[in-house]
Amino acid sequence: MIRHSRSVAAVVAVAFVLTACGGGEGLTDDGALPEAGRAESQDLRVAVGQDPFLGGNPPNLNLGLSTNGPNPGIFETLTRLTGQFGLQPGLATRWESPDPETWRFTIREGVTFHNGTPLDAQAVVSSLETVASRQNRPRGLEPGAARATAPDTVEIRLSAGNSRLAEQLANPNMGIVAPGTRAGGGDDPSLIPTGTGPFRFESYNPGDRLVVRANEDYWGEKPQLTSLTFRFGPEEDAGRLLATRQVELVGHVPYDALPRVSGRTDRVVSSQPFRAHYLLLNAGGVEGFATLKEDNVRRAIALAIDRDAVQKAGWPDEGDDSHTLIPELVLADSASRVRPPNQNLDEARRALDQAGWVAGPEGMRVKLGQPLSLTLMLARPAEQAKAAAEVKRQLAEIGIGVEVVDPAPESPFVRVNNSTFDIFMATQAQDDANPCSLCRFFSIRPGGTLSFAGSVGGGAKADDLYDRTYVSPSVDTARRAAADLINVVVAERFTAVPLASVRTVWLASPRVRGFEPAALGGDQRWNSVWLTV
Repeated sequence: MIRHSRSVAAVVAVAFVLTACGGGEGLTDDGALPEAGRAESQDLRVAVGQDPFLGGNPPNLNLGLSTNGPNPGIFETLTRLTGQFGLQPGLATRWESPDPETWRFTIREGVTFHNGTPLDAQAVVSSLETVASRQNRPRGLEPGAARATAPDTVEIRLSAGNSRLAEQLANPNMGIVAPGTRAGGGDDPSLIPTGTGPFRFESYNPGDRLVVRANEDYWGEKPQLTSLTFRFGPEEDAGRLLATRQVELVGHVPYDALPRVSGRTDRVVSSQPFRAHYLLLNAGGVEGFATLKEDNVRRAIALAIDRDAVQKAGWPDEGDDSHTLIPELVLADSASRVRPPNQNLDEARRALDQAGWVAGPEGMRVKLGQPLSLTLMLARPAEQAKAAAEVKRQLAEIGIGVEVVDPAPESPFVRVNNSTFDIFMATQAQDDANPCSLCRFFSIRPGGTLSFAGSVGGGAKADDLYDRTYVSPSVDTARRAAADLINVVVAERFTAVPLASVRTVWLASPRVRGFEPAALGGDQRWNSVWLTV
């Protein structure tokens, strides 16, 4: 029986609720924040751990365009996410798709970029050309696919059917950038991040801070803050900055890095679950990493894992146990179609017997004199270490040895791309409104991640389901196909084992009002936030 710590309905009902973390002074009898006057200074300071914008080649080309956050509010997308991963207008006021290869977007009028350039269809086409040149781009969006057919109309002709394009364009890294500029570090006018959002770029000191200032000419709800400063640095220092009142808000750091606030008025604020942690099992390994090509060995691993225990070990405060890789909120009623195996150690042992792995010395399985020993790589070692230790303990119960390895000098993703791994503890965020966004790692069809799918793909059945999600105009049909695809991966092919669905946890000073944490950090909005005295 699969246990859910929260139903989808309950998650929606409690979303964005501020929960007191102790009996701090200054709270009302029911635990709410008291009424307070507006501070004269509306300059919000936020600590978010290490600088997420560093890196890349050349560096700093995504400043303000990060999917996982923090979002400084510089750029906006054509379509925007709702709090439940639905879709609403952004810089496009409407869109239509007469067939899966053709889309038309009507561009919002009266909007200007921060440098005074008007937003029009040609400016949107310029940004979409940049998006089309990326490896991770919407299905069928190739260079030259978009053209301006009127000052306020963009038509897109795709190379592959994609009824999910409007949902994919809500991804924060597809923000519309002013023509002739890039999202750089502000070293010269062409590298100043220039969008249409509620905040304008002011300054960036790599590894230290990013400062943005309210856009007084913003077309939508005007920001109540005057400025917004993001402080960067070691994750363990972020909580100290709040404790010493150098910032008013801390987020995007592991829960363990947040200070304990019993006896204070700071508040824990949690988003909805949106980021999956899961195991990938290499079914396509090259020499030296071919053990898991055997179906029964992957099946044994899936049967040996107690997902609830792994979640409690790794993410006891910010995670929910999960049976799917796609957030249940996204799949809605279709989430029940995903049915991974429950822990059954006897069945797991029988699967290993069928694969020819017999009990050996000290309980470890052997075959042809070789021990059944696997490597485990972690996408985020600091965050996943405790979960990895629990996985290692559980697999030892059926005679599988596990060594947690550091992939350096390569990144773990290079190892996955090359199939030179056994097990990879991955983590991915739902990054747009497409119900099958996280399916891309398991299909070789257009829009899929071919390098990953070569190791952990769901085969022809999953490929057909992947195509089905993109040709159906119905979101509900797409949800069902996406759920069925994930079920192939976790319950038939056994190339993925879901572990947990994780929330972003923030710690907020009582001075912070109007803050509602977005599930996807790159979609965080600050317009309604203000500070008390």
